Amino acid sequence: LTEKDIINNHEYIVDEIETWIDEQEAFGVVGCPLIAHLSKFKRKKGDKSKKTKLAHSGDTSTIKTKRNINPSLAVRNPTCVTPFIHDLTKGLFARRLVTVKHTNDEETQTENLQKENSLVNEIVVKPVTHYVEWHGKMVAHDNNISYYRSARVDDDIINTGDVVYIRNDESDKPWFAKVMYMYDDPKEGKMFHSRFFSHGRDTILDELAGERELFLLDNCTDNNLDTIMGKVNVKRLEREERENFSSDDTSFYFYRFWYDETYASFEDVYSHEDPTKEFLYCADNELCYSCENKFAEKEKGPKWNSQDENRQESFEYKGVEYHLNDFVYIIPDNKDDPYTIGQIIEILIKGESISLTSVGGKMALKSIGGTKIIVVLRLLGRYDDLTKEKITTNPSASHRDVITISKTIKDSRRLFFTRETIKECADRLEGVCWVDHKNNISDLDAYKDEKDTYYVDLIAPKRSSKLEDMCLFDANDISKCSICEEKRRKHQSLSIEFYDYIKMNNQKLRAMDIFSGCGGITVGMDQTGVIDTKWAIEFDSSAAMTFEKNNPNSIVYNQCANLLLERAIAEHGRQENLNDLKDFLGRKVPSMPAPGDVDFIYCGPPCQGFSGVNRYQKADDIKNSLVATSLSYVDFYKPQYFLLENVRGMLCFRLGGEQDGIKIKGGIKMGVIKFILRSLTAMGYQTRFGVQQAGHHGVPQSRRRLFIWGAKQGLYLPDFPQPSTCFSKQGSISILLPNGTSFSYNKRTNGHAPLPAVSVCDAINDLPEFEFVNPHLTYPATEEDKNEKRPFKQIIVPERGWAGDMVTKYESGPLSEYQRQCRKDSESLHNHVTRAFNQLTVERIVRIPMFPGADHSNLPEKLKPWCLSDPNSAASRHNGWKGLFGRLDFNGHFLTALTDINPMGKTGTVIHPNQRRIVTVRECARAQGFPDKFVFLSDKNDVKDMHRQIGNAVPPPLAFSLGQELVKSLLKKFEDDKGKKGKEKPDRVMYEVWVDLSSFQNL
Repeated sequence: LTEKDIINNHEYIVDEIETWIDEQEAFGVVGCPLIAHLSKFKRKKGDKSKKTKLAHSGDTSTIKTKRNINPSLAVRNPTCVTPFIHDLTKGLFARRLVTVKHTNDEETQTENLQKENSLVNEIVVKPVTHYVEWHGKMVAHDNNISYYRSARVDDDIINTGDVVYIRNDESDKPWFAKVMYMYDDPKEGKMFHSRFFSHGRDTILDELAGERELFLLDNCTDNNLDTIMGKVNVKRLEREERENFSSDDTSFYFYRFWYDETYASFEDVYSHEDPTKEFLYCADNELCYSCENKFAEKEKGPKWNSQDENRQESFEYKGVEYHLNDFVYIIPDNKDDPYTIGQIIEILIKGESISLTSVGGKMALKSIGGTKIIVVLRLLGRYDDLTKEKITTNPSASHRDVITISKTIKDSRRLFFTRETIKECADRLEGVCWVDHKNNISDLDAYKDEKDTYYVDLIAPKRSSKLEDMCLFDANDISKCSICEEKRRKHQSLSIEFYDYIKMNNQKLRAMDIFSGCGGITVGMDQTGVIDTKWAIEFDSSAAMTFEKNNPNSIVYNQCANLLLERAIAEHGRQENLNDLKDFLGRKVPSMPAPGDVDFIYCGPPCQGFSGVNRYQKADDIKNSLVATSLSYVDFYKPQYFLLENVRGMLCFRLGGEQDGIKIKGGIKMGVIKFILRSLTAMGYQTRFGVQQAGHHGVPQSRRRLFIWGAKQGLYLPDFPQPSTCFSKQGSISILLPNGTSFSYNKRTNGHAPLPAVSVCDAINDLPEFEFVNPHLTYPATEEDKNEKRPFKQIIVPERGWAGDMVTKYESGPLSEYQRQCRKDSESLHNHVTRAFNQLTVERIVRIPMFPGADHSNLPEKLKPWCLSDPNSAASRHNGWKGLFGRLDFNGHFLTALTDINPMGKTGTVIHPNQRRIVTVRECARAQGFPDKFVFLSDKNDVKDMHRQIGNAVPPPLAFSLGQELVKSLLKKFEDDKGKKGKEKPDRVMYEVWVDLSSFQNL
């Protein structure tokens, strides 16, 4: 490269270096003089020329550099947004956003609001209320309390159900509240019970909230009527009604969502003001939805389900019913261990006093005098604990040693009965599971695919027994809870009916995957059986090829998402005839789907700009604005459901900040999250967000990801899944809110889960074994080297291409439950290859000693890389770069995000646990939970490109867990719709109707 090359291409070079820094996490180079100097180059003011392209000066190395562009990080067109999303951005994105208009903009959707605005009066803040009197007759009298439906407060007639604004002694801003009921108390005076609203600025939306929007809360209290300053005009929006940005009336407010102050989520307000709700706790004259929820929360302590206290066969605790003969999860003593499993054989009471009161037809146990429910449990053991052989290694082993591993088949769903019994308090139970005898199960694999299912066929004296102590257990000797058996049968019947309905009526959710990558989310979602991913948008040609290969029935758009949105609006909104467009593989781009065709959109916008490990963030990074593109797709297509995935660092990114060197200063805290939530709620979507750890969902890898759900009003908003596997990796999944509170959706205790953690051994010990041949470039081969006999196939590593087999056969059956899942429908093994290396790197890999954690520091002196070991290098400031050229541990897990399998990269612990090579593409795919039938492609047969696709993907098992929560929501809606047919009216429904009696001819 010449100096002229550098100057002409400085923008390209800086972009590439930034990308490389983020991929390799090589943050040590950020402050070096070269990078600092290159970053100072700025385009001259007023220069309207296009972005500098790579200038080929004839230097072959310069031309070759173009090959290394990472297309998945590139953006070919400016960010396109719909007018509605543009109005919400408020100039917070540093990059210019292109507004794409269509004929069906939002003008007609705000007409009703504008009419309402002309009917309201301004809010008047009054320091004191002068006059309070009851209006109308008393409607009820109970316990010396008189109840009324109406009162006069100064010049206003206040009725139950009205929204009022209340004097706030702590602020000039009033409180908004709904009048639930009014009463006269001889001691307190004229009172009313209020359920509060929160203004948007007091929610997570904060600075981005709409000025006119309120959110209903589960927050209520009693107030004196003289605290009311007046009535306020508050409209509950219809479910399909959009808000009006242009309203300037200062007294008009609206609401449409209930706000959860703990989890910062927004739900359809109709489900929190249901007029058909049956109240179990509130008195007839004191009906309040918020109070009802509070009472229900307090009743989560143990309570009997039997009217007869002498026949204690079932109880309820934290929303879970427990019965005699139920199989239950028990919290173990050791942190991060899987639950102990036992069967309830007796229910006892411990304590001196018992108070049983009838609540809603149930006998509730009050905790008086230390009263507790005690259960007697018969314990079951995990079969794998009997056959477990810990892989032992010698820390003084050399590279010539051989680590042998057991080929015993493991099955985490297999249990055995014991004769051990214990007594536990009810608060040590954390859910129920289903256990059946193997002989009663017709399809064991299908049975194990269900959640919380286990099987038995053996019995032993105790859990610590040895294998030779086992005896066969008769299927007739297993006792089951008849209530749970019937409940399970009904659920299975409903599920079959639900899936049959979907299949017969072609009712799968038609999904679009934006920024799809190779399709990690799609794999998991399509496995649910209710989602059909028909369209995918991906810029990177290799990832698009991979997606297309594995989803032959999907249309894959290998083009820029911004350009495709613009074309979709032009074709289906403005009804324009479009010119042909070619994708990056030279093929004609098919037409985009029309609004109404897409039921579900999920996406993972490029995350490099938000990454918490990215120390070179840019305020004007165009990739950061692609969240607005994603939301514009939602605005245009209006799907039923939406899911956005990104790195956890998005939570911390400040939107609207300014560049200050390599950092961003100022801006809105959690700005991107606030913008996404504001956009979704403005479009009428319920929404919640949370962080999930892939290791909790059956993946042998630490990978924390942020997810944001959206669901149209009238649908059930999907929840977040609970961990199914233990995972000891440290790293919080809690979210810290701007108000200082934090939350997590993980309800499990101390890292416990139903199943043990999946290890590296569980993931890959069934795959064909091979090793690199030592080229002996630095150390000549000794006689011992020449005579060495290794138990693994030996492969000479080329300096280009790959080492291994792109297609091969399995050499054994699956050896673990995880491998059984990965190998479903796969007859051949694909992509069992490593990238090629030069001879020096191969020799270093081969010479790494054969024990977990061995790394470059254990190499012979001549093979130690200077930059990793010399005290004069940066290694002295980075703890000797521990872990590079590192050997994995069979008993441990894979490192995070193996986007580039390079032993010199920061994620350099990539050497196989017991073979002299690095891990293959297939082993990395197993680390992410991709099925073996999933084939990775590259437009240039580049193995590094395949690794990048895997590293950038969402682990399919995590996506599947999220999809299962969506299935629950759909199944619940299906059950509701089914139950509405022929359903009788509820026992108690209260309506308030005002009519003009003179309009009736006859009464």
